[in-house]
Amino acid sequence: MTSRTTKQQYDVVIVGGGAAGLSAGVFTARADLQTIVFTRGRSAIEQCAHLQNYLGFPSGIEPTTFLELGRTHAADEGCQIETERVESVERTTDGFHVETVEGRAVTATRVIAASVYDDEYLPNDEALFTDGFVATTDDGGRTIIDGLYAAGRLTGVAHQAIISAGNGARVGVAVVRDFHRDRGYWDEIADYRDWLVPDGKYGGEEWKEHVEEWVDGTIPAEKSIDPKRVERIREDHIQRRLDRQITEDERKRRVERGKELLWECLEES
Repeated sequence: MTSRTTKQQYDVVIVGGGAAGLSAGVFTARADLQTIVFTRGRSAIEQCAHLQNYLGFPSGIEPTTFLELGRTHAADEGCQIETERVESVERTTDGFHVETVEGRAVTATRVIAASVYDDEYLPNDEALFTDGFVATTDDGGRTIIDGLYAAGRLTGVAHQAIISAGNGARVGVAVVRDFHRDRGYWDEIADYRDWLVPDGKYGGEEWKEHVEEWVDGTIPAEKSIDPKRVERIREDHIQRRLDRQITEDERKRRVERGKELLWECLEES
């Protein structure tokens, strides 16, 4: 196999374009992490005759349509979706080197393994597997290899699409939290909440003073933290909250955009 000469750098590489991988990608991309999802491989969902127990789809939905909706959603949030199969994932001094069968070479700070069947690309470490699953993970999908996460059925969770999607979301949030820790955030500030609020809910001097007091109250008592770092994190946290606001016009635009994307996927199915 001949790799492409230009190596692309990402924050997150996700291997697997099913419910778990795409759900994780939605969260990492929405947190402004440059995310690429490789989707070529055998999908457990595509083996189903009809997906009928996923909340929000009365009477069920065709598996191929479900996956198309998921990929459209992830792409709309900022994920780069590639129909390529990952051949190898190798640990480097500052992240991972990932190569595909098609010849693409990329690097990433973190990798999420979310493929159900195809796991030959993972590092050859027997301690990583238990009874065929990547079972040595914590609640955030972190494996024994720093920077490598696992999500969905690959970790042994119940073979249900909605459970895999939830697990993928949990792993995606854990990845975002770990990136925040890399920026110097302590645990409570690194916690990631993804929601939008009406414009005007946050802001003003009284609100800012309240948030600053809350941030100061989360500083670990056992640690001596540079005041400049505290000030930077205070301002970062305030901005993160302000950025969650959305105007009514923007809310309506997103609603219409969602309807258009949904209709396009359903029309093509």
